[in-house]
Amino acid sequence: ILTALGLLMASGSTMAAQMECMVDTANYDQWSTGECSSFEYTLDRKPNNAIWRIVGIQKPVSSVIWSERTTGCSTSATSCTKAIPPYSYHVGKATVLYTDGTYEILQATAQFETGF
Repeated sequence: ILTALGLLMASGSTMAAQMECMVDTANYDQWSTGECSSFEYTLDRKPNNAIWRIVGIQKPVSSVIWSERTTGCSTSATSCTKAIPPYSYHVGKATVLYTDGTYEILQATAQFETGF
């Protein structure tokens, strides 16, 4: 019974929050965990919006500290949108502070290409 309980507790760690991202292009865009990429055949270097979101939160959040490319996003939000230029990797990072005093650090990398 103790072994089963230990395995159950260990498997519970896979239920932690994760960060997903998506780059908003004219193509069919999908959320991806950890890293997202997209392509649009526009032959330009215009920025597109990247969206980062925190999913799988299991307990009450006190605040979110956004950093890297997502610096400046609201500390009360679990998602962040920023314009990113193509052909570069953009890390969105969040430190999620929970009301019980614990925290998690999450990140995802977004990028896209335009055929230029």
